[in-house]
Order: sequence, then C-alpha cells, then structure tokens
Amino acid sequence: MQTSSPPYHLNSASNSWRSPDGLFSLEELATVTRWFQKQAWYSPTPLHTLSALAHEIGIRELLVKDESRRMGLDAFKILGVSYAVDQLIANGGVPQGSILACATDGNHGRAVAHVARRHQLTSRIFIHKEASPARIAAIEAEGAQVIIVDGNYDDSVHEATNEAERNGWVLISDTTVPGREIVSHNIMAGYTMLMSEAAHQWTNLPDLILVQVGVGGLAAAVMSWFLKVFGTVRPRIVSCEPETAACLLESVRAGAPVTLKGSLATIMAGLRCGTVSAAAWPVLRDGLDACVAVKDDECAQAVWKLAHPESGDPVIVSGESGACGVAALNAIMNRTDLRVLRDSLHLDRKSRVMVINTEGATDPESYRSLAGISPGL
Repeated sequence: MQTSSPPYHLNSASNSWRSPDGLFSLEELATVTRWFQKQAWYSPTPLHTLSALAHEIGIRELLVKDESRRMGLDAFKILGVSYAVDQLIANGGVPQGSILACATDGNHGRAVAHVARRHQLTSRIFIHKEASPARIAAIEAEGAQVIIVDGNYDDSVHEATNEAERNGWVLISDTTVPGREIVSHNIMAGYTMLMSEAAHQWTNLPDLILVQVGVGGLAAAVMSWFLKVFGTVRPRIVSCEPETAACLLESVRAGAPVTLKGSLATIMAGLRCGTVSAAAWPVLRDGLDACVAVKDDECAQAVWKLAHPESGDPVIVSGESGACGVAALNAIMNRTDLRVLRDSLHLDRKSRVMVINTEGATDPESYRSLAGISPGL
C-alpha cells in the first residue's frame, strides 16, 4: 500500500444497505449454471470445513471454497474464460482461424491458452517480465506464444490491447477494455458458478465472505451473485489485497479509481494489479462492507498453515494469492490495528466465514518454499 493510512476501509454506504443491483439478473445466473452443467469436462470444486483453524483464529466456522484443482488448471480463472469464449463463439465473435490474446499475471493467461487449444485456436499471451518462469512455462505448455512485456501487469494490459487491435486478434480481457466490455462481463458471469456451487455445499449461510481483488472481477462477481440471490439478507462481504498492490482499497478510500504505479512487488503474484476494472468498480464501491490489505508474511504464514493443518482439518494446497483470504481473516481477528474492523463486522466466536482458495500451487517452487512440502506436481 502506498500511503500511511490504516490497512482497511469501512464502507458506510453498504453498512446502511445502500447497495447496487449487481451485474447480473437471476435469469443470467441461471443461464450460466445450465451452461456449465452441460459441459462434459465440468465438475464442481469442494467446500472444506476447517474446524481446528476456525478455533485457532477465533470464529465458529471456517469454510474454504477450494479452487486448487479446478479443471486441472489449479485456479478459478478457467470458469470465466470458458464461459466468455463460448459466448463469443456462439455469437460469431471468433471467426475461423482466430487468435485469442490477453494480458496475465499467470492464471488467466493459462486459462485463455487452454480454452484456445480446446477450440483448436492459437493464442498470444502477454505477461510482465517479473512473472515466475513456472507460470510462463505452464502457459507455453498449453500451446500459447508468450510475449514478455517490460513493466507491470497494467503495462501488459496496454500492450495486449494494442497488439490485438493492430493484428485483428480476439482480446479475452478480464479487465474492462473499451469496445470489449461484453467479454469481461461474461468472464465475471462465469465466475458466479463458483458461488452457485458453494450455495449447494454449505449447511448454513456464512456471516462473512472474504474475496481477493486483483482487477476486481472475482470480487464483483461474488458481490453481484449475493446481491441478486440474497438481497439485503446477504452476508457481509470484505475484499482483501496485498498491502503493496491495494488498488481497490486506495480507490474506495479516494472515492474514485486510483492507478498504482511501479512494480507493486508482492508474493501474491495473481493480485499484483494497479487498476480496478471499470465494470467491477461501481458494484464494489457501493456494495462492499469493507476493504482490507494484508502483508506478505501474513500470507506466507497462511500458505503454511493450510499445508500443515491441525488434527481433523484437510490439507489444502494454496498458492500465495489463494491464501490471501485466510491471511486477511486471521489479521482481522488478531491484529490490534484491525480491531475496529473486526468489531464493525461483528466477528467473534459465533461467526461463520467463507474464504476462497483461488489457486493451488501454480508456482510449484514458490509453494514448496513457503509450505515446506512438495505439492506433488
């Protein structure tokens, strides 16, 4: 985070339930669910209950929606890309011989490359030079050509957008690009399948949902799903980001989108984004109950704890970005500088909380270092 302000912000608008309608209608959410259920390759991911970790953190129940094995790509991103590309193809937006292009920190690009290969298309993936070799190799293994870009993730977005326009490629962007808004909308619509699954898996509706923010697509999808399905009886929803790349926190605090500059260095590579998606911004600005930013060492500790559970809890393979929710929850419950946030969210020993493990060991070497074990990849 690039200011000396507290690492959180409480949204008074949502606390009085002045929330937006969300991005999707109930009919669109039902369409997404039906589409996935028709796909032969689709299967839901588990929702784990971590009773021992919940007790240690200081809450009643901790639920982890585990995306670490989603469709063999070990991240939630494939949900949005699969649905968005299919909708483009169905509406004639992907002519024969098309090249799919995107910018990525790793997981989105791998998903685009995978879906391109599934549809017998080629892909061009733009990624910044600080990305890990393992994530680049995983993208190339899907048959994509990877283009390394100087600068940060936002620079990759600009380069991918410009090259796609110049070459007539089909841009599959998970952040809003003028003229291509339908793609990012459908990517976020695809993400809602994660919540549709969770609703069939939990026994009791959680009191609080913690959701990661990179450009904000997943958080906006989660928020929109709850607004439409549960309305004013929805759980409280809190975004979490790295302190060094907290673009949503800084934007909400400023009351307008803020672009962070520089490398935005953090171990949470999938959340190393400097600008919130324009489509995600309004629903997050008006809907979130709070935003919080966490330290890298807190995230590293969460990776280790999930890999080395107390008796009775399952082992969860969580990459750095995937562990951000657990790190944020533990920080809110136990850091003195976040006590106001904890109390405002009414978190205590009676609370039920759900987090999303957005990725598994997508960078195996980093995971082994943080978790102290081999992920078996």
